[in-house]
Amino acid sequence: MNNLNLKKLKLRNFRSHKSLDLDFYSHFIYFSGPNGVGKTNILEAISLFSPGRGLRGANINDLIKNNSGKLWDLFSIFKVSNILIEIEIGLDDKGRKNLRIDGKKKPLIYLTELFKIIWITPLMDRLWIGGSSDRRRFLDRLVMNFFPKHAKNCIIYEQALKKRNLLLKENEKDLAWFLAVEKQLALIGYQIDKYRREVIELLIEMQINMKYQGFLPILNIELDTQPIKSSEELLEEFQKSRQSDLKAKRTLVGPHKTDLLVSHSVKNIQAKNCSTGEQKSLLLSFFILSSLAISKKFGKPPIILLDEIVAHLDKENLSIFLQQLININAQIFATGTDIKNLEILPCNIQSYSIDWSENNSKVLLNKN
Repeated sequence: MNNLNLKKLKLRNFRSHKSLDLDFYSHFIYFSGPNGVGKTNILEAISLFSPGRGLRGANINDLIKNNSGKLWDLFSIFKVSNILIEIEIGLDDKGRKNLRIDGKKKPLIYLTELFKIIWITPLMDRLWIGGSSDRRRFLDRLVMNFFPKHAKNCIIYEQALKKRNLLLKENEKDLAWFLAVEKQLALIGYQIDKYRREVIELLIEMQINMKYQGFLPILNIELDTQPIKSSEELLEEFQKSRQSDLKAKRTLVGPHKTDLLVSHSVKNIQAKNCSTGEQKSLLLSFFILSSLAISKKFGKPPIILLDEIVAHLDKENLSIFLQQLININAQIFATGTDIKNLEILPCNIQSYSIDWSENNSKVLLNKN
């Protein structure tokens, strides 16, 4: 299997970090320190080396260090299949995110051809009890790792959906307007549904082949709607729903209404009805399956970001969870509030302590 490592990271005017240079030599990097000192900011910077807004979903202009007056910039060196690649991400003069690889400008989607980056954050703990839109975004983010075109499809679909909803609100009588936008929705919507289901099938396949589950529950994973057989079928569904949509002033059918359903297989209980601890274990199980599927599909593991993961698991279960990820040779970046947590983490760890001083994050490499 090919390797994937982040070897160097430089942050300039990014969040709480005015200037930070880090070199990584381990497969497990751990950042410890009190809340609010900039640990998650480093993980967020790494997450931005993938398409989109990163693990916080922040506006790109909000990433600038307070009162710096300068644009933020991220520089990295990744080792991909024994080849060193320089990647720089920053803002141009118009405030737009741009990408340079080995000094040459590239479209952001090009990053998905090089590697995959996935993450877990404390906000995801409420995934199963939150709204269906949160679970769709969670699933679509994963799908984009397997099908880069899915990201553009979701944007096009959302734009077309807004057009149709505007026609509904304005009580448009010209059916030609509806038909034009519905054809686009049907064509893209069918592809979105197809990609989502293919990724779910991959996760199910990974689960069947897992040799050691540990504390992680077996999952039932599905969508709450029937598969869309063709774009023609979806187009017909939009047309049939038009009258009820006119009354509601919004589109009531389509893949934008689909929900991701996950349940505890042994107990036969939906995730939203499980205990808080079980909900967490269901999320971790889903995450491991995603990591395994990416590793198998592309021949190299993703880079994994774990924000405050130590606080949510006991020692034994944390060890099992991390070992599953380490077994696929993934490089892991994790954060925690207490350096004492290092005792239950892998022995070949590279650790940093972070504190706040003079309106800036201070990062120190710990001696093993």
